[in-house]
Amino acid sequence: MKRLAFIFCLLILIAPLFLFSEGLGSWKAAYGDWKMINGRLTQLSTKAGMAQAYMYVPQSGVMQYEFETRYLDGAQDGYAGFGIHIFIGKPHPRKSWGNDKSFLLWLTYDPKAYGGSGVYAQGYKSISPSAMNLMHPGAAYQIPADFVKQVNLNRLDQYYLPVKIVVDAATGTVKVYDPLRANFYYRLNLGGPLGKGLYVSLRTNSVAGSFGNIRVTRLK
Repeated sequence: MKRLAFIFCLLILIAPLFLFSEGLGSWKAAYGDWKMINGRLTQLSTKAGMAQAYMYVPQSGVMQYEFETRYLDGAQDGYAGFGIHIFIGKPHPRKSWGNDKSFLLWLTYDPKAYGGSGVYAQGYKSISPSAMNLMHPGAAYQIPADFVKQVNLNRLDQYYLPVKIVVDAATGTVKVYDPLRANFYYRLNLGGPLGKGLYVSLRTNSVAGSFGNIRVTRLK
């Protein structure tokens, strides 16, 4: 096990960087093929696992995270994921699994691992660039299969999914709002007070996608 951990850390350090040459505004790429296209932060590689772009955003109190995501390509192999990393103290500048001491709010598509609809919301606690812990059973928050079946996979790149998440740093409570039902949200807890953060990052895993209308607001 120690040998595997060492090899994983070594791979992170020597992994090639997919950096961008085009302006991304306040965003910086750590890993992936990131570009700003038509005003949307876009990650174009379907092979870049653990892709990440980060931005300086001080966070404390009650925070609201909003963005709109659009699938582009990469789910044909039956695996994909995207999410937002919050309350990051110091972002890792290269390919990484974790991201300093922080929290990852994640949507994964992996029917082979989880069954059911294959789509699950998950929360992770990051300890270091190479270590993250799932805060609950991996299949605890399933997106209902009946809802997933309504999505036309042949037209998946035409959907725009609005994401709204409210996080109370004092308690660790997370509210993930349902995009189809007004004022309805799913609740999970990240295990207690989160402290303060300085950065957020948007992430994809083995999927190309874009993010627009990105807003981070302190509510209290």
